[in-house]
Amino acid sequence: MAETWVAEIKNDMAEIARVTSRIEEFGENHQLPKEVVFQFVLAFDELLTNIISYGCPDGGTHKITASMALAGDRLEAEIVDDGIAFDPLARPAPDLDASVEDRKIGGLGIHFVRSVMDSVHYRRQDGHNHLKMMKKVSAEPANEEAIRG
Repeated sequence: MAETWVAEIKNDMAEIARVTSRIEEFGENHQLPKEVVFQFVLAFDELLTNIISYGCPDGGTHKITASMALAGDRLEAEIVDDGIAFDPLARPAPDLDASVEDRKIGGLGIHFVRSVMDSVHYRRQDGHNHLKMMKKVSAEPANEEAIRG
């Protein structure tokens, strides 16, 4: 059975810290590799920042649901929001070889998410954006001092 957490937040930048704190706590409780936890923290920070900044242009209060589940060696996360329809995966990959002056603004965050996750999927369903991320994980190597005992 999967270990799961779910957080419902408002479209308020201050809420991002609560979500990333939950990810860090989840990672610690399940002894997940620190690098994987850090990647999920950055991914959630980037995605939630974009949803809050651009997905809710009407200025009203919107609900965003963030969740994470660990099932065996798979760490899965999902962000669901009721903002405007936007598939970040439909954007072309940024031209990383272009100079800073010539590079188009935007797209680096989703590029990062795609590069660190094993899979990223988007769907629009019942007026909500659903972005799912998955990464295979394994427990961190045991502490050598603990092994020598």
